[in-house]
Amino acid sequence: MKKINRLSVISATIGLTGLLLSGCSPDHGMAAVYGPEVEPSTEEEVEYSEAVSSSKTEVESEQSTENEETETVEIGSEDFVLPDWKHYEEQMSEEDKKDFEEYLAVLNGDEKFFCFDWDGEKNRTFNEYLESIESKSEPDIEGVTLVDLDDQNGKELILEIYEGGGNYLILTRDDGKFYGTSMGARCFEELQKDGKYLGAGGAGDAYYYKMKIDSNGVEEIPIGELHGEEKPDGSYGDRLEVNGEVIEDAQKWIEENYSDPVDWIQ
Repeated sequence: MKKINRLSVISATIGLTGLLLSGCSPDHGMAAVYGPEVEPSTEEEVEYSEAVSSSKTEVESEQSTENEETETVEIGSEDFVLPDWKHYEEQMSEEDKKDFEEYLAVLNGDEKFFCFDWDGEKNRTFNEYLESIESKSEPDIEGVTLVDLDDQNGKELILEIYEGGGNYLILTRDDGKFYGTSMGARCFEELQKDGKYLGAGGAGDAYYYKMKIDSNGVEEIPIGELHGEEKPDGSYGDRLEVNGEVIEDAQKWIEENYSDPVDWIQ
């Protein structure tokens, strides 16, 4: 999926407002079925039986290998094939690997996380979260990153999921437990390494935030907002306020604060 950098055109028009999303369509698996073996009565039948037995052994061996390489999680009566998390871990720094390995307990379905979400706060497994996404196809993990959003409890794990209109699952740890929330794609753009991001607005508007997420819940903390306005001379321009103070050079502030995006592992 090609990403569009909205910050490159922010001095003209920017837009966003809002909140969350989530869901999944599981994969279907098939198992080989073999009938009972019959005692052969002729030499030709013996040879045929040995050939069938050898073929069966090869098929079972291949299936065993595939099962070792691909882990599945049941969703209802069907199976969802989990991503190969090692693919992402191998591309991480040693520091990020330590954080990521803790989150594997959730990603592999061994631990639940308390989800602060639009459809009610509840304990969920990772596959239950995926199942809640309204999509006709399996969720596609578009990207993975780790970033400390709020200077507490270490780095949060963020998964970008393409299906369901596009959304982000944000996971954190607090007091030995896992917590998370879901943000719509247009509500969590241009994520920076220091935790700032671009929130939702409307045509000609932009809202800048940081987030606090822990066992107490999720809080979006406004940093600033930008709106298009008509100048006294009849021209149009942008008015940027940060912490209640008008910033004269909006483009300079944006370049200084939103030019260090996180690295997404794909």
